Amino acid sequence: MHAASQTQINDARLLKEQLMTELSSRIGQHHLKQAEGAEILMVSRPRVSDVVNKQTTKFTIDTLVEMMSCIGKPVKLAVG
Repeated sequence: MHAASQTQINDARLLKEQLMTELSSRIGQHHLKQAEGAEILMVSRPRVSDVVNKQTTKFTIDTLVEMMSCIGKPVKLAVG
């Protein structure tokens, strides 16, 4: 049971990292300062810093999906 829950935690962390990487890339591609990114993502500048530094424990998957929506990047979920 412990192994199964650890797998689930790791899977969630990996998904968060993937979403954060995409958000960070978009900020970098558009040469945005963190304050500009914060305005677009509708969060504070420190929250953008947490995304860029991949502080996965500070975010839910829902929050990161909402941020992706703010940059016009849809997220598709596949179960398999």
